[in-house]
Amino acid sequence: MGIKLIAIDIDGTLITPDKRVTPRVREALRYVEGRGIMVSLVTGRLYPTCKKYAVELGLSGPCVIYQGAMIIDHRTDKVLYELRIPKDKAIDILRYSREHNLALNVYIDQFTFYTERPNQYSILDAQLNEVEIQIVKNLEEILICDPLKLMFVEDPKIISRLEEIFSRRDEGLIALTSLPQFLEIVNKRATKADALKWIAERFNIKREEVMAIGDSHNDIPMIEWAGIGVAMGNADEKVKQSADFITLPNTEDGVAYAIELFVK
Repeated sequence: MGIKLIAIDIDGTLITPDKRVTPRVREALRYVEGRGIMVSLVTGRLYPTCKKYAVELGLSGPCVIYQGAMIIDHRTDKVLYELRIPKDKAIDILRYSREHNLALNVYIDQFTFYTERPNQYSILDAQLNEVEIQIVKNLEEILICDPLKLMFVEDPKIISRLEEIFSRRDEGLIALTSLPQFLEIVNKRATKADALKWIAERFNIKREEVMAIGDSHNDIPMIEWAGIGVAMGNADEKVKQSADFITLPNTEDGVAYAIELFVK
């Protein structure tokens, strides 16, 4: 049975460390789209940069942002699906961040984020997403509705400890790292795997007809769920252990190598 849907993470997977999509990867994506295989970008990023890559590469699949909390048709900008964090739980996490002097970003919509305490890591997030940081005095005033995502932005050692702490908390939420400096918190049913299931069902695609490619802990759910789960060569050991296949690193056209191997 052939592949009909390919889900690709952006940072550490689709793009190189200097944020390029290599010519070989571009050609591989043109090839599969030309054969009628849908390609979706699945990321923790904001929508504008996800859409930018999807349009630039001529991809037909919807954009998945915030780990799976929102799915958008980038051709029309229509939100197809969203799943938010209950406001009371978001406020609890905000208060936890204040008690422990931790920087927290809050994402209410798909276009920007808010913070009370900008630091070098929130600046990195803004640079990756090509947006300006929205600095506010009181994030509780921003949380007038359920947010899509919360994200701790701290030193990697702190993030590692927070990931362990929040993995033990059962609040209907899930916390996963996307970059070593970022711990992203979303609704427990808003993982990349949940988003892939939704897309597959919408387009009548079977699980075994899906390939997922990623490099970080937040990619593990979709790598494990897909019929063919691919870890990048630059992924850490935990991600590689979850995969059916380990491709080359993102600096060596790893996405293209996997596509060339599995799409005949």
